[in-house]
Amino acid sequence: MAETGHPTAVIQAQPVPLKRRLRNGAAALRRTPLIPMMILWMLLICVAFAPLIATHDPVKNEISNNHAPPSTSNFLGTDTLGRDVFSRIIYGSRISLALSLLVIVIGGGTGIILGTVTGYMGGLADALVQRAVEAILALPLILVALTFVFTFGFSFWNVIFILCPFVAARFARIVRGETLSIRERDYVAVAKVMGAPTHQIVLKHILPNVFNTVVVISTLEVGHIILVESSLSFLGVGIPPPNPAWGLMVADGRQYITSAYWITLFPGLAILATVLSLNLFGDWLRDTLDPRRRQL
Repeated sequence: MAETGHPTAVIQAQPVPLKRRLRNGAAALRRTPLIPMMILWMLLICVAFAPLIATHDPVKNEISNNHAPPSTSNFLGTDTLGRDVFSRIIYGSRISLALSLLVIVIGGGTGIILGTVTGYMGGLADALVQRAVEAILALPLILVALTFVFTFGFSFWNVIFILCPFVAARFARIVRGETLSIRERDYVAVAKVMGAPTHQIVLKHILPNVFNTVVVISTLEVGHIILVESSLSFLGVGIPPPNPAWGLMVADGRQYITSAYWITLFPGLAILATVLSLNLFGDWLRDTLDPRRRQL
């Protein structure tokens, strides 16, 4: 006797064949920006092995050897106080990367939490956070930095304290936009109907789906933070001397641009190469992680 019940169709996702995965991986590697990747790897090597790569003490003064042009003993010359420019650039990469990562972790992490929670919950909390975000982004960063530094002094941690609210605001705005789109999708609606608590929906359904966006904007923000920190140091409200900050090195040599160009040129090139490489790498990540762009 034939059964009269309705059969339940079980649809299972078919695994992607190995050849297709390898082909997709090879295509992604062909689109990798090789020169920016090489520059970023060199930056990471300099950060990890700065004491081994640097040829001189980055803060040791040798007035008798000041303004020495590039030579075999000083690859990129010396500055006004006789400090080796090459060694200061190498150690300066540590300052730039450490500051950027701390700002991303503290400010970016705060922005991700605020953007995800308020974007999903909505209501008064969302409105208040968005007004605060708009107010922060409307403030002129340089003017805020100048006011803060003249009031509390300038140091490494003060620069982090200045930059974190602006980075948190940018992350919160972008992540909130992604969350507003994700919370309307079917799997989130199913989780609500099944009685899943809010924190579980946010952790299991919202955050994993904004991860790609967070990775991309984090990469782009690192370059932006390095550029902003260099600008603040150039203006004298960033990393205090004698720390080998790239922006501070550019400022130290601006008076001698015609007679000792290397003091300003090589730190400026380090800033240019790092920021440009991070932006190109972030664009590549965005194209690689976004399935809609991969189909174009």
